[in-house]
Amino acid sequence: MKLGVDHTEAFVARGLGFSKRAEEEPGRAGGDQESLAPYRAPWFAGVAWGALLCAAYPLLCVTPLAVFAVASPNSKHELVTEIGVNGAVVAFTILALQFVISARLRWVEAPFGLDVVLRFHRAMAMVAMVLLSIHPLLVASEEGWGLIIVWRAGWPVWAGRLALLFLYALVALAIFRRVLRLRYETWRHTHNVVAFLLLALAFLHSLTLGDDFENNAARVVWVALPTVAWSAWFYGRLARPWLLRRNSYRVVSVASEAPQVWTLTLEPCGNRPLRYAPGQFQFLRLHGSSVLAEEHPFSIASSPSPDGQISLTIKEIGDFTSTVGRIKRGDFATIHGPFGRFSHVFHSNDDLVFVAAGIGITPLMSMLRYMRDRRDSRRVSLVYANRSAPDIAFRNELASIESGRFPALETIHILSRPPDEWIGPIGRLDAECLRTLCGGFSGKAFFICCPPIMASGLIRGLRDAGVGPGRIHADYFGF
Repeated sequence: MKLGVDHTEAFVARGLGFSKRAEEEPGRAGGDQESLAPYRAPWFAGVAWGALLCAAYPLLCVTPLAVFAVASPNSKHELVTEIGVNGAVVAFTILALQFVISARLRWVEAPFGLDVVLRFHRAMAMVAMVLLSIHPLLVASEEGWGLIIVWRAGWPVWAGRLALLFLYALVALAIFRRVLRLRYETWRHTHNVVAFLLLALAFLHSLTLGDDFENNAARVVWVALPTVAWSAWFYGRLARPWLLRRNSYRVVSVASEAPQVWTLTLEPCGNRPLRYAPGQFQFLRLHGSSVLAEEHPFSIASSPSPDGQISLTIKEIGDFTSTVGRIKRGDFATIHGPFGRFSHVFHSNDDLVFVAAGIGITPLMSMLRYMRDRRDSRRVSLVYANRSAPDIAFRNELASIESGRFPALETIHILSRPPDEWIGPIGRLDAECLRTLCGGFSGKAFFICCPPIMASGLIRGLRDAGVGPGRIHADYFGF
């Protein structure tokens, strides 16, 4: 499942633009009393840094080729073979950079959102697989097809064959994990180990059979690639968890929010509270005897506060989340984040339409609380879909926010299985229903947090109605 809203199963589109923060625009906050200071994004979350990363990536991918071309200007291969070798060089560079891309480094993720970074990670894995699949065919066309079909080949050839098989296995497991019913943690550990072995085998294969390493510069560049990759792996898997333990959080309370829905409140043990934008998420690892010490991503439900307390509202819909009710006050946790760009502070100043289903209310609740604390008087329409009335989370708090002026909130509850006495909207939420409930689509920005099928239908309906992609921001989650 995902977005807890638990983001474990899949990361998906969280608003991809780089627009100015709405909170910086004067005249937005109303009233005279002291309000929460506006959120200020770190420097590496801006468009300039994002553009620099986008430009740097393709340059890094071809840097080894350029070094080899200078080091060995006279190729020893026919043109077809040279193309195959060059493709393998680029593929190996991509595989090395995959470790950096997937290491959840905030300075890489912040301009785009982690969901976008991981989709790019998957796409580049496919590119590397295609290049490495072509490599043996083109080389064998000159040196003989025995390189592919002969069983009694040297160990360097077998290292290359196994590396390619490992890459096929990684891609297949990523695509068919749900069909194979692999637990996320099992898949993640397997993925990390196989990826590590894949890079090691590919490196040994290339270093043994490659003929471009006579020059010192070529050797340095080639050795630097796996060094950077394994350093990113070591930091993400070993060093960072240790560093996070030095800035632990303590569970302050565990409260029932709705049937099978719990709100955890945590406070920092030290003096380094998490700085986050409303609507972002973080990775949580609990350290207590009652739950597994596994890392899972959850949306933050609270508004950023000076005391550093954060709250996470989680529904029991997975192996890990089914144990949330057993968490005890005083348990310790580590938090890594924040991540994502699903927040109104990163986007336009249009009137806002929040669309939530079930536990998808969590990041939207964070935004509403932030606007209340900031005394932001903009208009917000919240369309909140649930199966039944008891499933509605934060019902009293939403009514309280609606009765105030900050923000100017209108909450519309829609139920698919309403009780006999229900007088509100009923049925399934689709784009046409949304148009009716929010009074049309013109001049509004939409923040959607629903299960994938519902969210896809809503987005498709909005786009068909002429709503531009810059006004549609979505965070999907799966039950």
